[in-house]
Amino acid sequence: MRHKLDQARENIRKALGKEQVSPSLMAAIESLLVVMEIMVTIFLEKKTRKNSSNSGLPPSRNNGSNGNRNTNPGDRNKKGNQLENTRQVTTSETISPRECNKCGIGLSAVEAKETEERKKIDIIYEIVEHTVNAEIKECPCCGHLNKANFPQGMDGKIQYGIGIKASIINFLMVQMMSLEKVSEHFRGLIGRFISDAVMLKYIAQFSLSLEEWEKRMTKDLLNSPVIYADETSIKVNKKNYWIHSYSYGDITLKFVHEKRGKEAINDINIIPRYGGVIVHDSWSSYFLYDNAEHGLCGSHLLRDLKFIEDSTGDKWATSMKKLLQKAAQIISGRESKKLNNREYKYFEFLYRNILITGKKELPSFPEPTGKKGRPKHTDAQNLWLRLNEHEKSVLLFAKNKDVDFTNNRAERDLRDSKVKQKVSGSFRQVEFAKHFVRISSYVKSMRYKGYSALEAIMLALQGNIPT
Repeated sequence: MRHKLDQARENIRKALGKEQVSPSLMAAIESLLVVMEIMVTIFLEKKTRKNSSNSGLPPSRNNGSNGNRNTNPGDRNKKGNQLENTRQVTTSETISPRECNKCGIGLSAVEAKETEERKKIDIIYEIVEHTVNAEIKECPCCGHLNKANFPQGMDGKIQYGIGIKASIINFLMVQMMSLEKVSEHFRGLIGRFISDAVMLKYIAQFSLSLEEWEKRMTKDLLNSPVIYADETSIKVNKKNYWIHSYSYGDITLKFVHEKRGKEAINDINIIPRYGGVIVHDSWSSYFLYDNAEHGLCGSHLLRDLKFIEDSTGDKWATSMKKLLQKAAQIISGRESKKLNNREYKYFEFLYRNILITGKKELPSFPEPTGKKGRPKHTDAQNLWLRLNEHEKSVLLFAKNKDVDFTNNRAERDLRDSKVKQKVSGSFRQVEFAKHFVRISSYVKSMRYKGYSALEAIMLALQGNIPT
């Protein structure tokens, strides 16, 4: 459709060139052509459907069945240590053929040429019950009754050990099972019904025990060269709240706040104190902080460029997409993880030329009307303005070896929050939403170190969190 409009414009200009047309009529016709071009652009953008390949929509919201295409976050050092409260019983046996299957001769005295191994692994749960009887004695002098003090942690008639507590936290916070299912599981396992109140108490206690770990990780994050930041919405008692994620290396920290923008960022107080590079998806609130450099997520830009390419067929969008992909490809194959100065200048030159060409392809930008806020632009114009205004942030990945091309790390760290919302719908209280994100932050960070979720929870309950 864009091609047909360009052809019609050229035909009109040729026809008018042969006639004596007044300047006012020529101006009116040019204005009409501009309006038609804007209408065509808007029509094409609205007509093109957005999906996970050309926008920020997740794969689950694509039309049709394409499944999840989550990529492996990378090889991690899988430690696989056995938990301290488990015991391993290993047995082995060797079996030999008694006689030849073909001629029937005995083989008992024949030495084995080789062996073939097969294993069977099973779990047999062992309930460890420890009873403490406190004696009560009467003083022979004054008659006062004296009771022995129970060990620390035995405050009630019945209490549960670290193994059961760790399993409850793992089932509820990591596996995202319901309270009812977890309670049913333990009723079949230990013959006792564990109430919702007791399980929620364990969640709250465990979250509070991680406060010092969270402060320590915040300090380490502030000293990191890059922070990958993102945010996503979550429902709390039918009200929209936001989970803010900050991560780098093997550190992931998440926080719940009722706001998304500057107020939340100031209350969390990580970005206002940070002096490195913040990589994000160009959410405007991040740009308010000039105490740090900014890098823009290449994946978001590629998806936006693909949408413009699909909807309008603009050549500048295709050229820009190929340029960014080429730079990312060159860097990925290098040990230095960046372009040299000459290469960077060349890519910068191409980047600016593409924007110059793109402005000619785009419909005329609307003039300011004097009203509050900037004039309304098409999606293509908005993307062009973003690329033009934040050139340094877009190309920072090519200049700084610590900055990744994408912000996928921060997005991956938020996925369990969306899964939790799908499973349970929402949180009833803000307090437990905060408990969830703190425990999730700890488990995610420990997974980057190579520990499983259950191992990480057990270590924290024992007070042995690795530094």
